[in-house]
Amino acid sequence: MTVFDRTTTLVFDPAEPDRLQIELPPEWGSLMGAHGGYVTALAVRAIEARLSGQQVRTVCTSFLRPVALGPATMTVETLRSGRNLSTFVVNLSQDDKPTTSTRITAAAPAAGADWDHAAPLPVPAVADCMTVPGPPGIRHLDHGNGVLDPAHLPLTRSERAVLQGHIRPSEQRPIDVAWLVMVLDFFPPAAWTRVDPPTGGVSVDYTVHIHRPLGRELAPDEWIAVSLRSDISTGGLCLEHGAAAAPDGRLLAESFHTRWTG
Repeated sequence: MTVFDRTTTLVFDPAEPDRLQIELPPEWGSLMGAHGGYVTALAVRAIEARLSGQQVRTVCTSFLRPVALGPATMTVETLRSGRNLSTFVVNLSQDDKPTTSTRITAAAPAAGADWDHAAPLPVPAVADCMTVPGPPGIRHLDHGNGVLDPAHLPLTRSERAVLQGHIRPSEQRPIDVAWLVMVLDFFPPAAWTRVDPPTGGVSVDYTVHIHRPLGRELAPDEWIAVSLRSDISTGGLCLEHGAAAAPDGRLLAESFHTRWTG
């Protein structure tokens, strides 16, 4: 079992299926407390265990307070359980105070009006990207091998808030919904290519829509392309639009991440 799988495994007591005491481990420490993508992936895991014939498609986490490493209480509420669509809310609290609230929509496979006109992500080839060491102590970076486009690097005060590159798991495992939810928050915020931390680093709302998980492990020469951009910041909030694409260019997931710039 990989570290990611071990630290996202949840076992609910059948006697209390909607409430669980969990531990947010030091392996997922980030710049401020627990990594937000990991916390959101935990909510995905809480719901996946309840699904039969449906898959998690959209995940939206609101960060109400900083999430600290250590003990936390998770509660799950089913808002609607339907044949085609189901909606859940997963809340996390610490010291009797709410820290995150995640709304999750799951859907059954359906024959619908399908189209895909998504443009290829404008990410340079892996060979043209570079490894950029992260700050010491940011342990969530241990769970992926990433390279960045040298034209858009953090702390360079560039004109555009763009960050892009490639990533693959540090341990071999399938690219599933929980991992995609985590990895679209893996790289530094795009805002940090324009402004210095901590500006633009505090998460307010984080939404991920899954188009299609890859569903298999990456081969040694394969990478997931990731593009993050924040084209506008007004009134203390900036919106980061992220996208992750498979090695063949197909779009796997997109994210909309609201960050505080006040």
